[in-house]
Amino acid sequence: MLIPTGFAKLPNDESCYNGVVLMGGVVGQIASGLAQLSNVKSLGEAHFQVNHSLWGQTGFGSSTGGNGGLIVLASYKSDREYNFLYQSTPLSTRLAIVFKYAAFENASIVPYVKIKLRSTSGNSYSGTVLDEGIEFESGVHIEDSYRQYVAAREAFTGCELIDAPTNLVYDPPRPLFVPSANRGELLNVQILLASVALSSVHIYDIYEAEVTP
Repeated sequence: MLIPTGFAKLPNDESCYNGVVLMGGVVGQIASGLAQLSNVKSLGEAHFQVNHSLWGQTGFGSSTGGNGGLIVLASYKSDREYNFLYQSTPLSTRLAIVFKYAAFENASIVPYVKIKLRSTSGNSYSGTVLDEGIEFESGVHIEDSYRQYVAAREAFTGCELIDAPTNLVYDPPRPLFVPSANRGELLNVQILLASVALSSVHIYDIYEAEVTP
């Protein structure tokens, strides 16, 4: 069925009293409104600011305003790990990710960003891997600089409605896939990076225009 995104009024309340039999267009309107509520308005999303130690020209790095650049500190040249908790919904199938970053390339290391999806079973950040994940490569998917002060840039996984992946190594950028058994659970979006200063991460369920009832 097609999922409407435009505002749709519910039926006239005089047609929907308790005990009144509903049929035809009224039932269609109610079904359409419920589908919109569950598949559009109640989709999940999470936004994270990663502001610690991301010094810019006039203060801390921000994805929403203020300075437009970040300094990639020496401590960011080694591998770093971030774990972002995401409360999925029963409809969460594919997760798109947008992040702001600055990457610094030097002779010793080439910047990268790797993202994978894990469960949080046992209250652990190292739970079962649900999606082996994706990699943003320097010079291909992310832009780097030979200066430590770098203009903040943005990278995106895209919103392709992918099938369940079977990769055993990192794929090129794509949405993360949530297995049906884990939908509605608290998930861990794990980001591994090197020589990259992360400023913000936005994770959200991808809207599907047509679904199977």
